[in-house]
Amino acid sequence: MMKALQKNGLEVLFLTILILGLFFRFINLGEKVYWHDETLTSLRIFGYTKTELVAEAFTGKIMTVDELLQYQRPSPEKDLGDTFNALSGNAEHPPLYYLLARGWAALFGSSAAAMRALPAMISLFAIPAIYWLCWELFQSPLVGGIAMMLITVSPFHFLYAQEAREYSLWTTIIIVSSAALLRAIRVNNKVNWALYGITVALDFYTHLLAVLVSIAHGIYVIAEEQTNQGKIILNYIISSLGGILAFFPWVWIIINNFMEIHETIGGSREPLSLSTLIDKWFLNFNRIFLDVELGGYNFIWVLISLYALYFLTRKTPQKVWSFIVILIGVTALTLVIPDLLLAGRRSTIMRYLAPCCIGIEIAVAYWLAHLLTAEKARSRRMGKGLTAFILSAGIIGGSVSSQADVWWTKSVSRSGAYKPVAEILGQSDRALLISHAGQAIGTLALSRELAPDIHLQLLPKNQLPEIPESFPNVFILRSEDDLVKDLEAEGNYQFESVHRHRDEVYLWRLKN
Repeated sequence: MMKALQKNGLEVLFLTILILGLFFRFINLGEKVYWHDETLTSLRIFGYTKTELVAEAFTGKIMTVDELLQYQRPSPEKDLGDTFNALSGNAEHPPLYYLLARGWAALFGSSAAAMRALPAMISLFAIPAIYWLCWELFQSPLVGGIAMMLITVSPFHFLYAQEAREYSLWTTIIIVSSAALLRAIRVNNKVNWALYGITVALDFYTHLLAVLVSIAHGIYVIAEEQTNQGKIILNYIISSLGGILAFFPWVWIIINNFMEIHETIGGSREPLSLSTLIDKWFLNFNRIFLDVELGGYNFIWVLISLYALYFLTRKTPQKVWSFIVILIGVTALTLVIPDLLLAGRRSTIMRYLAPCCIGIEIAVAYWLAHLLTAEKARSRRMGKGLTAFILSAGIIGGSVSSQADVWWTKSVSRSGAYKPVAEILGQSDRALLISHAGQAIGTLALSRELAPDIHLQLLPKNQLPEIPESFPNVFILRSEDDLVKDLEAEGNYQFESVHRHRDEVYLWRLKN
């Protein structure tokens, strides 16, 4: 009777957590700011490039919001070839997710909610996939069930599920590929090795950091599989090479665009002090479980994560714990060491750390399952308390972030001003917003928030506008001070600041 009640209680808990996870993934999909990088997603999948946008729209002519938004919608003049060309020009983002997004938009539309519904749907597949991976590692339904609950309410997972980019797909493929590898090792037949090879190809076609996952898998296989006269290692090499060779067409595109890629990712090489790096590392541990800044108390999540990994290494066979440790270690060390030796912030970028997040969550799930089934009542009580604490943290974090217009995943520094600026413009009669090519993507992103009756004057670089007298309310968007000063000097205009964002004037208004 008692066991039946406990089983029913776990089923109710799992169902409740699953419902909350669905809620956090799909709530307010269309209300949150469609930020800079998501705007680039839509621009490219519909066959446009930034160069094309600037050349065609930033001419100094006055246009409507709807005319600018054509670059965020499918056009009969743009086919799949245009999409491929646009994606090839930004080869640091492999094309799998973006081609899926184009097909999805053809069926469900190009609104913010529609574009985000695809990654939200994809993220749901990670939930059963993590159960499969845990089964291959532990053969424990309880560990798998707890891991499912953890990623269901993990802020890391549901925030990127609401991002019209490739990260929920990459996370799901990492989990599936890892489970497929372990199954292929266990069963060791051609079908399962072929399936693993397919997941390797899918991984590479989703994110370039798939190379780290592949390296981790290779280290694990070579280190752990010295039996069967090397057959497993040979099968692994054949399977993984097949997946990698399938990616070679995109490798050629990467080589041809190497300098552009190097420039694009230059922001990750911006130096940070050691203390700042450590603060951000600790915050990232927090973001796996809670995602509410705790300052020095972020160490709580570091302690939970590291102890869970330590516990895993002490209580499971090397063949089990080494898989998790290698998966985490290869990614972490590859990102941390260059930051320490060469300067940079690669290791602080949460979306790069998906393999680490997955490994930590599995380790925590195993620790909690061990406590919940311990012989000592004290350990079981501790397990129940910790499980409730960690799951509640995710629910709290989701409750906070789900109600926000913009969160850290959407770059508050870039997009935090969109809603206030749109509100100011919407309250102004016959408003004209002047922007320039240096803010091309930011202006395009902002246009989704603007009322349709607002007009735009989009300028090429180094061109002063001819301000028409027919608009009683004229604004300049986040312009360098030189543009405002030049207009004031040459045109006898005077401007006032009407909105500041992070100590920067984001919106100027022409004084009447």
